Amino acid sequence: MLELSVAILAGGKSSRMGVDKAFLKINGVPFIKIIYDKASALSDDVMVIIGNKKSEEFRRYLPSQATILNDLFYTMSPVGGLITAAFKSKYQYFVALAVDMPLINPKVVERLYFRAKGRSAAVPVLKDGTAETLCAVYNTSEVKKINPYSISSLRELVNLLPNPVFVSAEAFIDVDPNLDSFFNVNTKGDLEILFKKFGNNVSSG
Repeated sequence: MLELSVAILAGGKSSRMGVDKAFLKINGVPFIKIIYDKASALSDDVMVIIGNKKSEEFRRYLPSQATILNDLFYTMSPVGGLITAAFKSKYQYFVALAVDMPLINPKVVERLYFRAKGRSAAVPVLKDGTAETLCAVYNTSEVKKINPYSISSLRELVNLLPNPVFVSAEAFIDVDPNLDSFFNVNTKGDLEILFKKFGNNVSSG
């Protein structure tokens, strides 16, 4: 296993989807369980960070030993959850994984971890130039220095870090040819794309 903590960020309101994305299913398995199982193969320090939601909603899908945490800092963005992860991480580095990215490939996470060594973060950059801050590795010490109430987005957080490295998505094509790891299921339209991949095995309940 890697000396890397994993923070699955599941505190969002899922307003565009209309149902909590953590509990959307592929082959009958909720996104939260899919990502948790992949993360557990990488690390012995996996946290599920759920904003101000009730942990019981998540416990029914996860092992009894799963670490489920409410945000230490309540903000209107994932910033509070990510900074919570920095304070709760066992290791010097942690990867933030959005709960709406069920196709994450652990080999992508591993590569990001090694790129982050000695830096304040390793952040993928997609083909359109977007920095994927919710599938990125962060240095816990550097993130802890940031006031969660002084910024409103993870992009601002990354801009405050002293020496992040930005990694082109093309660097992962050999392990994730279609770059599925960076596919966010934000809307019902995105869910339709999953239907095309998995057919009727995708469900919202």
